[in-house]
Amino acid sequence: MRVGQAETPLTLALSPQAGRGDGRTSGEPGTPLFLYLAYGRSPAAQRELRYSLETLRAEIDGADVALYTDHPELYADLGVALVDASGLLREAGAYRHRIKPMILADALRRFARPCAMLDLDSFVTPGFADRVARALREGAAMNFFVRADPYPDFPAYETELPHLGRYRLDRSRALMLNSGLVAVTPAHLPLIEDAVALIEKMWAAGLRRHDIEQFGVAETLRLGGVKIALIDDVFVHYCARWSRRYFRRKLRRRAAGARIPFGKARVRLFKAYWTLRLAMRKARRFRM
Repeated sequence: MRVGQAETPLTLALSPQAGRGDGRTSGEPGTPLFLYLAYGRSPAAQRELRYSLETLRAEIDGADVALYTDHPELYADLGVALVDASGLLREAGAYRHRIKPMILADALRRFARPCAMLDLDSFVTPGFADRVARALREGAAMNFFVRADPYPDFPAYETELPHLGRYRLDRSRALMLNSGLVAVTPAHLPLIEDAVALIEKMWAAGLRRHDIEQFGVAETLRLGGVKIALIDDVFVHYCARWSRRYFRRKLRRRAAGARIPFGKARVRLFKAYWTLRLAMRKARRFRM
C-alpha cells in the first residue's frame, strides 16, 4: 500500500508467525489480549503494574494478560503470561520507548489475536471493556489527542517504509496521539511494523524526542486508513508529572485492595501542598 491510497481502511490477510520466548495465554483468538511492559526493578513501577492489573481484572473477570519483562521472577505470582523481553530491550537501542511498538508487533505475531497495550501508570474504570471491544470492531484505539504538527522544528522529511512505501511528513495532517493505551488487531501488524521502522529512521535523522513512538504509531495507523478511537474517559493515564507524583505516593501507602481516589482537584491540592512545603524547606535552609 502506498501513502496515496490511505483513504480506504487497511485490510490484510495475515498468517500467524512464531514469536520469541514461551509465554502462553488461554483466551480465544478473537478476544483482546491485554499487554503490559515492565523492565528494570523499580518498586514504584511494580506497584503501578499491580494496581493497573487489579483494576483491569475488576472490570474484566478473567482478563487474559501477557506481561513482557526482563525480570519475570518479580511477577511470578500475578497469574499472567510472562514473556522474556530481554532481547527486545537490546534491539530497541538508544531510544528505549521504541520497544512499545516492537512488543505490539511481537504479540500480534505470537498470539494472532487483538492486543491492547496499557502503560503501567494507568487504571481502568467501568465501561472500559465495551469501549475497547467496540474500537477494535471498527478499527484501533489510542489514549488521547496530544497535538497537531508534532515537530514543527523538524525539517522536511521523506523515507521508505516496508509496507506503506514512500513516506512524506505531512505537517497539515500529522497528529500526535498518546500511547498510554494502544489497541490493534492482527490486520494492523504491517502498520505497527512500519511504525517501528519510522521511529528508527526519524531517530537516525536527528529527531531526539521522547515521544516519537506514539507519533509513529498514530501516523502509520492514520496513513493506513484505520479509524482510531480515543479512549480517555474509562481509561486513566496519570502520566503528567504531578499526577504521577500524587499517584505514586498514594500507592506506597495503599492498603491491599483499596482504590485510590483521583481527579484534577486532588492533584492540584497535592501540588499546592508540596510546592509550599518545599518552598518553606528551602527558606529555612537559606536562613541557616
